[in-house]
Parts: sequence; C-alpha cells; structure tokens
Amino acid sequence: MNLKKASIPAAVLITITVTLGSSSTSIYASSTSKIVQVSSIERKATISLNVNNATIPYTTVPTQSDGSFHDGRILTAASSGDMNFYDQKGKVAFTLAKNLFPVADFHDQRALVKDTATHLYGYINTKGKLVVPCHYVEASSFSDSLAFVKNNKDEHGSLINTSGKQVTTLEHTYDSDFQFSDGLAVAYSADNGKAGYLNTGGRIVIPYTYDYARTFSEGAAVVQDPTGKYGFINRQGKVMIPLQYQAAGDFSEGLAAVQNSKGVWGYMDTKGKIAIPFQYASAASFSEGLAAVYNKQGKIGYINKQGKVVIDYSQYNKASSFNEGVAVVGIETKTSRSFGYIDTRGTLLTALKYKKAYPFHEGVAIASISDQAAVILSK
Repeated sequence: MNLKKASIPAAVLITITVTLGSSSTSIYASSTSKIVQVSSIERKATISLNVNNATIPYTTVPTQSDGSFHDGRILTAASSGDMNFYDQKGKVAFTLAKNLFPVADFHDQRALVKDTATHLYGYINTKGKLVVPCHYVEASSFSDSLAFVKNNKDEHGSLINTSGKQVTTLEHTYDSDFQFSDGLAVAYSADNGKAGYLNTGGRIVIPYTYDYARTFSEGAAVVQDPTGKYGFINRQGKVMIPLQYQAAGDFSEGLAAVQNSKGVWGYMDTKGKIAIPFQYASAASFSEGLAAVYNKQGKIGYINKQGKVVIDYSQYNKASSFNEGVAVVGIETKTSRSFGYIDTRGTLLTALKYKKAYPFHEGVAIASISDQAAVILSK
C-alpha cells in the first residue's frame, strides 16, 4: 500500500478490498506487505455452495467498487464499457435513466451516480430511482449515513444525510475522502500533508500530526510518525500503543498484527501486550476467529486467536480472510491464476477454476469464469 495520500477525485470511494486475482491489492500500512494465503485439508465440507447458471457480463471491478454485494446489489463492468447493478440472482436489478452513469457501490441504501449531460453527481436508491438529485460538482459515497458534497467549486462543501438534507456546513476546505468510521475521517493538511482526523461536525479534532493514518477500527487507528514507525491512537487522539513498529494492521476481534524491527509479524491486544509471538513472515487480520499467516518457508496457513495452526500450511499463494464462513484461495503465477473457496476447516468448496474471486458478502459472491463473464455463488 502506498503510504502517501492519494489525490481525491471529484467522486470518491475509498475502500480496502481483498479481491483475489488483482495485483493491486494490499492489506497493511506497509509498502512491503503481502496478501496472505492459506491451505486446505481434505475433510467433509461444512458449507455447500451453489453456482447460478446465469453468467453476467464482467471484465474488471469498477475503480470505485470492492467487487462485493452491498444492499443486495453488485456493480459490474462489461467489455463494452457499460456498467450495471445486478441482483443476487444474476439479473439486472434495474435500468438507469440514459443520462445516469453508476459510479460506486451501494452504501446506506444509496449509490453515487453521475449525470453524463451535466457532469454533476447525485444518488440513487436500490431500485434505481434518483432520490438525491444530481446537483453536486463533487460527492463521496455514504459512510456512517453521511456523504460529502459540493454544490460548486468555490464553496467548502457540506455533509448530507441519505435524504439529501444538509446536516453539516463545512467552514473550511478539507483534503479528505470523508469516509467516516467511529465518527471520524482521515484528513490531510494543505500546508505540509500531515494527517489528522475530522469529525462529523466538520472540525479537526485530532491535529495534523502524522505522516500516515488509517480509519478507526474497534476504537483504534493505525498512524505513522516521521521516522516511519507505526502505532495506534484512540478516538481522543491519545497514543494508546507507542509508535515503534515497522508496520501494523487494523484491530479486528481484539487483536492487531504488527511487524517488529526484524521484519517478523506477531499479534498484540488492545493494551499493547503481545498475544501471539513474532514468528510470521506476514500476517492478516482476524476474521471469524481465524487469520491467515505466512511461515518462514513462505507457506500459508490459518491460525486461531491462541496462535494454533488450525488449517495447515499448504500450496496456495493467494487467499482472503474468512467472511461468512468462507475464504478465497488460489494459485497465481506470472502466466496464470486459478481461485476457489474453502470453509473454516480448510475443505475446498469449489475447484480452483475462477480467474478472479471475491469474498462472500450478504450470502453471495462473484467469481469470473473468463475475461468477459462471471457467475454468482450463493450458500
């Protein structure tokens, strides 16, 4: 992951994905971090997956999408350049007005769209109805039921609710993606590029101090100081875990992966105590009680929160975290890629036959069967 802030386009959606089959994916606040991978054990499957026989036009995930279902809808791109929202049965969910172009996934029952005639932004509901008119020269996706909008380039902008009602008028212009978590969003100083945090009232409540900052997770946020060290702050801006690590992941299920000065990963609890010793070449966040890790030989397995290997290290070199009892695994080389799904026992639920595969969300997932088409899987 690039540690420098990205420029914010007119319409923004900042998300971290675990899409497999995409070389741009990363997990942690470190340019050397990898996507971790898993293994499989031959056991009776605990979950069965169904594949919808209908294929949908699919080339790549749109830039401002994470490739998952949200509010029962998924945004896909066809080779023609057309983008549509599909429902969980693999059918086009609705037909947008000809002048509207979908920009991002649904969040809080709203999706960002652009009027191709006026080049202004607005929001549709899950039925495709324009419920917040295209009045804005800039707009973000919703988070914490709020979105950032600007009526014209000369104003500072405001925060609106899902009905389009203005709830906060910004008194200053902020360089931010306005993706709120725990009521705070990362913002950058126009003077020196330092990162701080903006609240939903439109005020900087954690000063511009850090060279890098992440969104809050479980009441803590990863930050980086000028020496390149990482640690954690709380919502009041107080350092809760000293900035002393080479890299760090978000807290999840009470634990966060951290990398020591020797480049080895382990896990700490919210008090800064090392809960699982430093021993991994790379480590991902916990999800559903499991985390994917590399061992010193470059093999990947899953551990539980006690550090015990529960899915043996094996041949896969790509994998996602578990979501809804399922994880994506696969083998990717310079010339080929193949992915499938496993359950929490490591049992393969599908063959490794997909070019790209995305995590389950809302009981469904999408996986590409070619460079032009994909299928929807359900449980």
